[in-house]
Amino acid sequence: MKLQSALNSSDVSCLPETVDALVIGGGPAGSIAAITLARAGFRTVLVDRGMHPRAKVCGCCLAPGGIATLQSCGLQHIVRDALPLHHVLLESGARSMRVARAGSVSIARETLDTGLLEAAQGAGALLAMQTVASVDRGGGVHLRQRGITRTVQARMVIAADGLQGQSLADLPAFAWKVRRSSLMGMGAILPATAACVQPGEIRMRVHADGYVGLVRLPDGRIDVAAAVRPDALRADHGPAACMRRMLGDAVLNVEAVLAAPWSGTPLLTRKRSRLACAGVLVAGDAGGYVEPFTGEGMSWALASGAAAGVHAAAVLRGETTEDDWNRAGHALLRAARWRCRVTGWLLRHPAFVNLGLRAMRSMPSLSERIANAFGAAEPMPQVHP
Repeated sequence: MKLQSALNSSDVSCLPETVDALVIGGGPAGSIAAITLARAGFRTVLVDRGMHPRAKVCGCCLAPGGIATLQSCGLQHIVRDALPLHHVLLESGARSMRVARAGSVSIARETLDTGLLEAAQGAGALLAMQTVASVDRGGGVHLRQRGITRTVQARMVIAADGLQGQSLADLPAFAWKVRRSSLMGMGAILPATAACVQPGEIRMRVHADGYVGLVRLPDGRIDVAAAVRPDALRADHGPAACMRRMLGDAVLNVEAVLAAPWSGTPLLTRKRSRLACAGVLVAGDAGGYVEPFTGEGMSWALASGAAAGVHAAAVLRGETTEDDWNRAGHALLRAARWRCRVTGWLLRHPAFVNLGLRAMRSMPSLSERIANAFGAAEPMPQVHP
């Protein structure tokens, strides 16, 4: 699907030498941070190493908390055409159970990301696409775009460039701490007839080597996202065969699954040594991640990005310090990530899942309350222009 966009990308040579805020990363966390800062009247630049619109596998489910964040920022129109999700079909071996889970939607990432970037540009932020950013120890941000390098000084920098971002690689204070037992992320977008999943359904299959979820996008395509043991990928000689095996009888077109452009992530569960230091805040997946339940990851990114934008605006007004973000950033998502950490551990052990399915069948109302506890809205601070 080709999405048209009204985005205008600046050449780095035309960017101002000094700005109030520079946001690195054009995903949901970075975009909503830039929207918040630009609306508050600060001179804001957002850079991203990719080109938009772009297709992206992860984050096609948006939980109620993420929708609430968009609504609080007046951006609910972005999910106007999203596909409502009604239930989760959880499968483990021969056992399965359908659990009601209201309030979530599926949305293509090219739709979500481009809508947020257009809102950032509409708020007054300057966008620079296909731009690689790195922050040096003196606080300068080096921008490289099509062979041109430019250094910009920013009063505040927000790094929101995801799990694989390298913008803070030269700053030891932001070193990653990676859990070695973590699973790897894997995903692809499949043709509409490649697998069996109903509209409005999240189909999750639990396997000894990890777990995989399927959901239909509004245009009928199927988004597949998985958390997989690295040794399973090696044993299957790559992601395509591994996903074919884990999807099992959900597959309707083997050739389409094997030919799909599967993409992966580093080990998922990780955190930064710090979230703030010397004029830099870290937001979204760039600040830390655990294996999420359906729809949680994107809601975390939106909540973290919006809160980081609010905090950066307060720092620029002299109302707080960046160091306070070390506490506030972690506290914002602590409970949600703890729930997902426990759930991720359980999903690695099909025997526990089978026990849970038996218990849930006898107490369906309890299972629905548990399912709907995921993705709840986080309390959001307000920004003052």
